[in-house]
Parts: sequence; C-alpha cells; structure tokens
Amino acid sequence: MGENKKEVKARKKAFRKAKHRAIRPWKGLSIVCAILAVIFVPLYSLLNVFDNSLAIFVGGTFWKLKNEDQSAQYFTSDFESAEDMVDYGLQLVQQVEAEGAALLMNENNALPLAEGANVSLFSNSSVNLVYGGTGSGNIDASTADTLKTAMEKTGFNVNETLWNFYESEEMGMYKRGSGGTIATASAVVTEVPWNEYTDEVKDSVSSYGDAAIVTLSRVGGEGADLAYGDVNYLALDDNEKEMLSNVAAMKADGTVSKIIVLINSANALQVDFLKDNTYNVDACLWIGDVGITGINAVADILAGNVNPSGSLVDTYCYDNMSSPAMANFTPVTYEGYTEELVPEKAKSYMVYQEGIYVGYKYYETRYEDTVMGTGNAGSYVYSDDVAFPFGYGLSYTDFEYSDMTGVYDAATDSYNFNVTVTNTGDTYSGKETVQIYAQSPYTEYDKENSVEKSAVQLCGFGKTDILAPGESQTLTINVDRADIASYDAYGAGTYILDAGDYYFTAATDAHNAVNNILAAKGFTTENGMDAEGNAELTFQWTNDTLDTTTYAVSKSGAEVTNQLSDSDMNLYEGAGDNSVTYLSRNDWEGTFPAESPVFALTDTMIDDLQVVQYDAADYDTVEMPTLGAKNGLTLYDMIGKDYDDADWDTLLDQLTYDEMVTLIGDSFHWTMPIKSIQAPGSRDENGPQGLTASLFGNTDKEKLTATAFTSEDVMAATFNTDIMTEIGKVIGNNCLSAGVAILYGPGNNIHRNPYGGRNFEYYSEDGFLSGKMSAYEVAAIQEKGVHVVMKHFALNDCEQDRIGLGVWLSEQAAREVYLKAFQDVFEEGNANGTMVAYTRWGCIWSGGNKGLMTGIMRNEWGSNGLTITDNVLNPYVNGPDGVMAGGVTTYDAMMPYVTKELPAYKNDPVMVTAMREACHHDLYVLANSVAMNGVGENTTIKFVQPKLLVILKTIATIGVVGFILSLVMFILKKRKFKKSEEYTSYMAWKKELKQNKQNKQ
Repeated sequence: MGENKKEVKARKKAFRKAKHRAIRPWKGLSIVCAILAVIFVPLYSLLNVFDNSLAIFVGGTFWKLKNEDQSAQYFTSDFESAEDMVDYGLQLVQQVEAEGAALLMNENNALPLAEGANVSLFSNSSVNLVYGGTGSGNIDASTADTLKTAMEKTGFNVNETLWNFYESEEMGMYKRGSGGTIATASAVVTEVPWNEYTDEVKDSVSSYGDAAIVTLSRVGGEGADLAYGDVNYLALDDNEKEMLSNVAAMKADGTVSKIIVLINSANALQVDFLKDNTYNVDACLWIGDVGITGINAVADILAGNVNPSGSLVDTYCYDNMSSPAMANFTPVTYEGYTEELVPEKAKSYMVYQEGIYVGYKYYETRYEDTVMGTGNAGSYVYSDDVAFPFGYGLSYTDFEYSDMTGVYDAATDSYNFNVTVTNTGDTYSGKETVQIYAQSPYTEYDKENSVEKSAVQLCGFGKTDILAPGESQTLTINVDRADIASYDAYGAGTYILDAGDYYFTAATDAHNAVNNILAAKGFTTENGMDAEGNAELTFQWTNDTLDTTTYAVSKSGAEVTNQLSDSDMNLYEGAGDNSVTYLSRNDWEGTFPAESPVFALTDTMIDDLQVVQYDAADYDTVEMPTLGAKNGLTLYDMIGKDYDDADWDTLLDQLTYDEMVTLIGDSFHWTMPIKSIQAPGSRDENGPQGLTASLFGNTDKEKLTATAFTSEDVMAATFNTDIMTEIGKVIGNNCLSAGVAILYGPGNNIHRNPYGGRNFEYYSEDGFLSGKMSAYEVAAIQEKGVHVVMKHFALNDCEQDRIGLGVWLSEQAAREVYLKAFQDVFEEGNANGTMVAYTRWGCIWSGGNKGLMTGIMRNEWGSNGLTITDNVLNPYVNGPDGVMAGGVTTYDAMMPYVTKELPAYKNDPVMVTAMREACHHDLYVLANSVAMNGVGENTTIKFVQPKLLVILKTIATIGVVGFILSLVMFILKKRKFKKSEEYTSYMAWKKELKQNKQNKQ
C-alpha cells in the first residue's frame, strides 16, 4: 500500500511539472502584463489629458520640423551670445531700480551715506528681501545679491553680528515662507521680537552706528489679496514697532547716527509711522520688488553713486483705509442666492462705487474742492490721509522748472509743451521727471449727466538726461487731446470735451499739479492750500462749445458708443429694483461709500449668470463653412500677408473640425500644431517680471537666460519710456532664445487700492501711466516675433473670489481707469492680444462680453490677434460664449472642459463659422511669430509626444499587447497540452486509479 502511495504522488508531481512547463511561462507573463496594463493604461490616459502641463514641468514638445530650413530665420537675436544677453539684462535691471526707486524722505541730507560707512541692517526682512511676487509670475532670484553683499560691494562695512543673528538657525522660525504657486491667504509679517535680541547683538551696533538701515518688506501674489481686516498687513506690526522704537532709542543715546527705512514692497505701505515721525526716521527710500540685480542699485543710491530719480506710481497714505475703494473690496453674495438658482462661482459681486476716483484722482480732487469750497467736501483734511502723492520723488539735488509753453498742433490733434529744467544744486548731478497734468472743467452738464472729473489727470511726461549742477535741458512733451476727453455714459454715450476752461501744468507730482492750477485760478494758502502753486507753470485753453463728435470715432475709425451698460446696475435692463450711487464730486459727503450696495437677484440676472449663454436660435442662419479641403496651402504661404488677404479663406477651408477644436481649446502654455496646413505649434509662457523661467522643465537650459526684472511698479516709476523699450527688448530676446512665441504678460490691471495681491504684476494706480509705459515695452517685445497677451482683460484688480466674481461699475470708470491701461498699448504699442480675466462684467464673464471683446477690443482698438483666456479652472469660462463674443480665440485650458464641450457643436454652422474666425486670429499671429523660425517652403510638421508620455505609452502598450498575446498563448498551450501523450496517459491512469478505488469498496 505504501508503494502505491509513493507511485501516486510521483505520478501527480510529474504531471504538474509537465503542465507547468507547458503553460506556466504564459500564465506568468499574462499576469505581469495585466499588472502593467492596469497601472500604466490609466496613468497614461490621465497624463495624456494633462500633456501640456507634463511638457511644461518635465520637458518635451508636440511637434518637430521635417526638412527644417536653417536659413528661414524671420526673427533673430540682438545679442552675439546668450551670455551677452544675460549680462545686458542684469545691467538693465540695475538701471531700472536706479531710476525707479523713489526717495520719500531725506531729512538734513541724511543720504547719501559717507563712503565706507559702518552700517547695521535691521529687521528680519533685511535677510529675506522680496525680489518679486509669488504665483504664476514669480521669478528666480536665487543668484541675486543679498542686501549685505550689495552693500559690501559698494564699500560699506556691514554689522556681521546683527546679520548672522537674523540668519541663525534659531531665528529661522521668523523667516517669511517662500510661498507656493498660488497663495491661499495673505502673507503675514514675521519680524523678530525684540526680546530675542541678545546683549551681544545689541552691543554690536555701536561699532556699526553710522546708519541703522531698516527694511520693511511686504509680498503679494496670485490667489490672495493682502490682509486688510482685523490684521492690516500693510501697517507696521507690533514687533516692527518695537524694533523701530529700540532703534530710535539707540539714535537718541548716540549709538546710531541715522535711521534709514527701505520700503521693499510693490503694495503701498501704510506709513502712518512717518506722520509724526514717531521713530525719528531720517530718510525713507521706496524700492519695490528689486528683481535680480536691483538691490545693487539700492546700495549705489545709499552710497551716492546714483542719484535717485524715481516717482511714485501710487499714492502713499497715512491711512490706507481712507481710499473710497476700501468700502467695496470684500466680495458680497447676491441676496437670494442658492445653489439651485445660479452656479456657486457666480454668487458674489463687487461694486466699484468710487467710480473714476481711484488713487490720486480721489485725494487731489477732494482737496481742490475743499480749497474752493465746492462739492460738499466737508471738513476733509488732505494731510491726514496723504503722506506722499502720486508722482512724488526727491533727489539729492534740486531742480527748477521754467519757461513752460504750449502749442496746439491741429494736424495731430495734440499739444506740445516745452519745459526747461535746471539743476540748481551745487553737488550732485541727476535726472528729473516732468509730469504734465490736465484739468477739465466740471460743468452743469456733467452734474446733470453724472460725468465725473478729477481735479487733475496725468496726460504726459518726460525725463531729462543726467544734468550736472547748473545745467539745463528743455523737454518737449506731447499730449494727445483725446486723452483729456471724458466718457459720457448717461448722456452722449461717447467721449466728450466739455465747454469751458482747460488747464495744463508741468509739475513734480499730482499734488503740486493741483496747487499750480489753483494758483492759476487765483487761490493761495489763505484759501486753505497747503503750499503755494506756480501759475507760470500752467497753460490754459478754452473750449467754446460742448463737443460730442470729435472723439465719438476711434483711431481705428470705429464708432465709439456705450458697450458696457450691462455692467452698470443703473443701466442694466435686468436690474429690477437694484441701483447704485457712485461717488461724485458734486456731493462728496453724500455719496462717499460706506458699505457695499445690496443687490438682489432678479430673473434676468439669474438667467445671465448661468454657465453657457449661447443659443443658436438667437443668431441668423449661415451656411456651413468648408472643412477639410485639399487646397495645398500651408501656413508658410501666409507669412507677411494681411489679415484680410483672400488667401486666408483658402487656407481656413483646409482645417478640419477636430483641428479647430484643438487649436482653440487646448492651449495651456502651448499652441498645438495643425497638420492640414503644416502649422507648427508654439511654446507660450508667463512674464510680468520677465519670462517666467521657473516654469520651464529642468532639462530646458533656456531657464538660465531669462532676466528676472523688478516688479512692474518699479519699471513704471522710472517714467522713462526708453528704459521700457530696453526691457521689452530683453524680454523679447529671452523669449526668442527659449522658443517662446506667446508671452502671458505684462500685467495691465490697476492698483485699485494697496491690497491687491498681484499689484506687483501691474504698473500703477493710473491707467494713463500704465498704458504709456506698457506700450513701449510691448512694442519692443513684439519686434522679436513674440505675441503679447496683456493680462488680465479686465478688472482682475483683486484676488478674492477672482474665479467668477461679478464687478459692477460705470462705463466711464471702466474706460478711463481700467481699460485705459490696455487701450494705449493697442493704439500706440502695436499690441494685438490679451489674456481674458476670470472676472464677470456684471453677470457676464469677460470673455463672453461681446461689447468688451468685439465692440471695444476688436472694433474700437483694431485688434485682429490671438486672445487667450486665463487658465480654465471652471466651466463658466466656456467655449461657446467666448468664441461667439468674437474676442476669445484660444483657451489656456489645463482642464479639458473646452475640448470636451466644442465637439457637440460640430453641426452648428453659426458656431463653426465663429470657430473658423477664431482660428483665423490664432493662425495670423502664429504665421508672423518666432514660431515660424526654421519653417521654409518645403518644411513639414511631424507630430510627437513628450518623452515621458512616449515611455508610459510604450509600457502601457506592452502591457496590453503582452497580456493579450500571453493570454492567447496560455490558452493555446493549455489546449495543446491536453492533446499531449503526457496529459492523455495521466488522465487515463487517474481514471484507472479511481476505478480501482471504487472496486475495492
């Protein structure tokens, strides 16, 4: 019996071995391949959806050129090498800071400091400077000098003990966080408490007491505004106050000779501590966000190697809450809102109740009305609010203006003002900015039709060369008369020139301008002026009759009329009982905003707030455009042709519907290639402070060649258009070097108040200055074949509820303040595109607002270029509405909302026609961009994928194919084994064994 058991066991073991030999390899392989398929198929599918993002961060592309024509270089570098470009950029950033930093105080000529002075650098911020803001526009300043190294390179001796104290591991807990890509909350002040300072640290100051240099830094970024409620991030916090008190005590006991404050912030700091000079500060220098080499210019200014010539681009206040915009800076939820009525991203709104009275246009206008006793100005005291006016900036020398003359040139409808500037000092050479301001008459017509007028508005400027002591220069500054026209939304519905007296003045700043004009009107300090003005620096022109026609036609020849009534609750047809009282100089006390108006949802508002507004039934029928024709044209054939050239129709006929969907809907930092017309794609990237190299994949060596500029407000504070041209030149060449054809920048929104999270990306509180400076920068960028999409068009002036926030405002405010910053760039800087904001104008998303996108941008300003959305993170930024409004031509879409949405309209001729025109705009830009470098007559496009996707796809394919093949082989081998002698004999033996057991029973 035992032998039988051994025999049975041996036979079974032998059978299993034979079976395993026949099928185990294929069974095992099928399991391995199944695991690969289960992991890598969904992984590839997921990453393929986000292929644009993948290619950004790990490198790669979506096309290659076949038969590349090396001689087809339509745009070439201005530099001999990448090193030359980098070096020039570094020098330029230093020059920008040198001319942009604004000297606000200099008591008893505290600055410049003596050569080789021994200095102590106070505050945690001194070792943690703000070089730029955070978010998608952040810069890489890892190679920048610190304040200490910059000071030492300039010849100063720096207190090592104090510096090392701030840098110590123990004090690391007080360092400001670096911040992520998108902020979720305001930054906080992280100053070191005074009780942390050891006796050794405090005693070290006596040997470095020529000056205590205190840095006050604030940082903003995408995603969150700065705190302004229970915590005021722009005011000194308790630790900063304690530090300054102790530094002031050191000055009082002779340990420190001077206290110098550096304001390292693109957001206007609340400087109430300077009102009564609580801490005995001797000098204060605003430096903004300093970029890659700006801190070296700051050191040069402190040393006197550079004479500061910057002028503030924002009003600096003792009380930031005095801005009338602050009453309407917190989003409000519509009364009656429920998720069932309107989408969650449509529930909140903000009212720009201050109208045109943003920044200096409020403070200076109310001041003038107070002096003149008009407008129910109340007991307003200008000096309680304003510390340093818009345009303000001191020098180490003194300048005198004289011999102002003005001549009207009818041929250009502009004025040429001549002003002589003389350096009346005896020691320092320097530059001076001359600012031209205009005042329009505030008439009974204006009061009856709610047309608002600021006391002064910047309308021109110029900057001298470096003037030696005693040297003079006469500047000629041109002022376009269209820039002093006012928009009349409730009366004429267009731009007007009122009848009455117009004043122009050459001034050092906005407040000086008002005082000059008041002097020309006969007012003096006896009437309440805080300083005497100079009437000799004014020019007067009288308009005899109200003019409602001259500026009712744009420079492109289009009729100018109301386009934005649906964003003004007083004109919106669906307002119901809702209305708004805007701030008016006709009644300051009676109209000053106290809290946001409450808006209740109406049926019309509910309809207008839905995600998609498009309905084909609202449009006339059209024929379906031709698709997929074989006409033989390529994008190469369109290089240099006008937008209206007949060949464009022939080329567009070749596009397939799927290609249009891709070109329009799939542009997250890339424009996709199009096979039917052999169109290459393009790499597109952010760039408010220069090309955002930090968003390039680690394998892209171009990361090393992008210049990190100062914040845009420092650029604007130079008031130097030649510098702006050079900035544009460097950015354009950086893009050219990196193969970037579309730049998401610069930022052209407005500093509506000091707390905007992205103020560092925007130039100023003034639309005119923003537009003028941007025009020169953009023109120079585009000369290198880089298409600029200025952002964010428009009203992205805060970060709170930015995705879906509805802004309600008057059309006058929209045109004269917020759109002005874009308009001049289109009309004078050859701009041809924008990045569309998430903001709703009233109820309608910016990109779906036909009045804004077609009426104003396309028609009035003459744009025929590519316009892109901000990153599509919510479906209300939708394909149908953007395309049908005539402005949006492509979507910066990380999420595939649009590419999934548009295919449903394949058989809708209205939509297809609009999509065709969107593609026309996109391809026109692409044909005339650096993306065409290397594309010759015989060049074709090969589609490729980023390498990581190729690898994942290969593994996924191997997994799927391997699983199928191995499974088939497993089944076949199993069947074959069942026919083998081993199998049949074993099964026969098994049967016999079973039968024997049954017989024994």
